[in-house]
Amino acid sequence: MAERLVIAGFHRSGTSATAQILHRAGLFLGYELLEALPSNPYGHFEDREAVELHQEILADNGLTWLVDRPLLPVVGEERWATMRRMVERRDAEHALWGLKDPRMCMFMMPWKYVVPDMKVLLVYRHFSECTYSLGRRHSSDLFLNRGNRYVHRRFFEEPDLALRMWLAHNEALVTFARAHPDDTLTVSLDAIREGFPLVRAVNERWDLGLADVPTAEVYDPSVSSRRTRRQPVSDRRLIPRVDETWNALEDLGARDAGNVPQKEPAFA
Repeated sequence: MAERLVIAGFHRSGTSATAQILHRAGLFLGYELLEALPSNPYGHFEDREAVELHQEILADNGLTWLVDRPLLPVVGEERWATMRRMVERRDAEHALWGLKDPRMCMFMMPWKYVVPDMKVLLVYRHFSECTYSLGRRHSSDLFLNRGNRYVHRRFFEEPDLALRMWLAHNEALVTFARAHPDDTLTVSLDAIREGFPLVRAVNERWDLGLADVPTAEVYDPSVSSRRTRRQPVSDRRLIPRVDETWNALEDLGARDAGNVPQKEPAFA
């Protein structure tokens, strides 16, 4: 029986860097990975097949990737069949495989239904850093006339859009992690930046047999720079939900750190 590991986290939360580490450690992440872009210079480590499936389910529900409210997706039989085919092919060809796509946050329960024993590495980042990173990416693309100008403009016309998106995605992840504590490992981008032994923690939690790749050997801190954690908010009613969700993520991260050493040794 194959082992399956999902890497789940909101856009700009460090999931690409996390996936890069695990890919180097031996986790198969897909047959056709999305190409690198200026905003993700080392690559996304997202399987095109999974991304397209999630885009199709969102479209079936009248949505795009800009999900900014709770979602209970309707999944048609054709999409269920695609999910099952994806799992069957990977199970047949790989003893250990995974999927990574920020859209996955909204489809954790459907995937759990198809793959009941799937393990989930939940990666989270402070909301102000995520919203700033999204805004910077879309302002750059707008200035360079690259991509969808309508999407880029929305982040400026709706000042709270990125924050509402952060909430919707991370509330869904918190709900999943609380419902399936044994199958979820939660880690913050802050911890990874500070040398959290990611591969060791995953192996100790689920005995996946990944190669021992030190985080610092792969992770480039310049791709996810820190910033002052001050979040502009137009709709003040969001603040209690943001605080509650952030505290829940921090509690999950502290719970799952457990007995894993918080930093890798500086020297071999």
